[in-house]
Amino acid sequence: MARIRWNRTEIITTPQRLMMPIHQRYTRDVLNGAKRLAPVAASHTSGSGRPKPGQPLQPSIFGTITMTSSSIHSRIGTHKNYATSIHQGSDAHIIRGRGGRMLKFRWDRGDFLVAARAGRRRGNRRTGQFHYFVSVRHPGNRRPVRFLTTPLHMFGRFYGYRVVSLLAAAGPLP
Repeated sequence: MARIRWNRTEIITTPQRLMMPIHQRYTRDVLNGAKRLAPVAASHTSGSGRPKPGQPLQPSIFGTITMTSSSIHSRIGTHKNYATSIHQGSDAHIIRGRGGRMLKFRWDRGDFLVAARAGRRRGNRRTGQFHYFVSVRHPGNRRPVRFLTTPLHMFGRFYGYRVVSLLAAAGPLP
């Protein structure tokens, strides 16, 4: 009568050792694809012309790999709060100033309207003026840029993974 003694450490570490390089390449490819598809803000400023603090969206995308005894997990994402509205799209919404402050924007069409009402011709109108509003109606982002799910599915099929993502529609801003 023979008895088999399984080396549990080898049973766990062998698949991980063989699969980890493949999974690292997959994660790197998805991360690079997400960075390529993410929109690049030319000036990274708000409507008031003031530069926003911190990194823009594209360089803020990160990827991590964690390994447990039974699985390997990758996480690719960003901590920017506006990334969801870019990725999923957003519904039309009202933007109001906080704390009784008015919103301040550069608005080229507003410059034209002010000049037309003042009776000035095109040649001598001032451009780049600031306009102040109590609230504005944002039309929303109806063309989402799926910079995370597109490379996830594309490279997942290439590497032979079964990739499932939930359908997401445009929603309110986070």
